[in-house]
Amino acid sequence: MKKKLFGSLGQSIRTNWVIVLLSLCVVGAGALSFYTVSDINEKLKNQQLPDPDTVVQENTEQQPPQQQQAEEVQKPQQNVPLKPSAPPQNAEAAAQSAPQPSASPEAEKESRKDFVLPVEGKIVAAFSGNELVYNKTMDDWRTHNGIDIKAPAGTAVQACCDGTVTAVYQDGMLGCVVETDNGSYTVRYCGLDSGVSVQKGDRIKQKQPIGKVGEIPLEMAADSHIHLEIIKDGQYKNPDSYLE
Repeated sequence: MKKKLFGSLGQSIRTNWVIVLLSLCVVGAGALSFYTVSDINEKLKNQQLPDPDTVVQENTEQQPPQQQQAEEVQKPQQNVPLKPSAPPQNAEAAAQSAPQPSASPEAEKESRKDFVLPVEGKIVAAFSGNELVYNKTMDDWRTHNGIDIKAPAGTAVQACCDGTVTAVYQDGMLGCVVETDNGSYTVRYCGLDSGVSVQKGDRIKQKQPIGKVGEIPLEMAADSHIHLEIIKDGQYKNPDSYLE
C-alpha cells in the first residue's frame, strides 16, 4: 500500500513539475518584492526632507548677479543731469518738404490790387464754376464762366485794373472781346461795341475807358450787359471774389 502511494505521488510530481516550478518562482518573487519595499520605506523614514517654504524663501533672497544688475539699472539715479535728445536725422529736410499752409482767403484778397467793375450796374448772372446753368438764348445747360453786369448799350466800359492789352478780337459767341493781363491774371471784357479805344500792346490804367457796351450773341435773350471773365493759371475764377 505504501509503495503504491509513493509511486502515485512520484508519478504526479513528474507529470506536474512545470506547475511546481512556476509556483516556487512566484513565491520567491513575492518575498523579494516585500523585502525591497520594506527596505525603501525604512530609508525614507530616516531621511529628512527640507521644508518647501524655506527653499522658496532662500531662492528669492539669493538672486543671480545678472538679475541684481538689471534691477540696479532700472532704479532711478539721483542727481543725474538730463541730456536733451538729439533731433532725428533728416528732421530739417522733412520740415522743408512738408506742405506749407496756404494763405487764408482774407490774406490773399488783401494781396490783390484794387479791382473795380467795368460798368456801374447790377450783377444779373453769377459765376457758376463747374455747375451747369440754363442758357435761354441757346436753350441748353452750360457753365457760366464769368459774371454779367447789366448796363444799357453804349455805356462806357472802363478797365478793372492796370495791365497790358494782350488781344482784341471779334468772337462769334461773345461779341467783341478785349483781353488784358496784369501779371497775375487775365481779364476778359466780352460784349463790347466794335469801336474799342485800345489795341494790342497798349498799357492801360485802372478806370481807363476801353470801349462801350455792345451785344453778346451767346446771351441775346438777356438784357444788355457786359460779360466779365478772369482767368488765372489757366482756370476761370469768380470775378466777384476780386472786388473790393
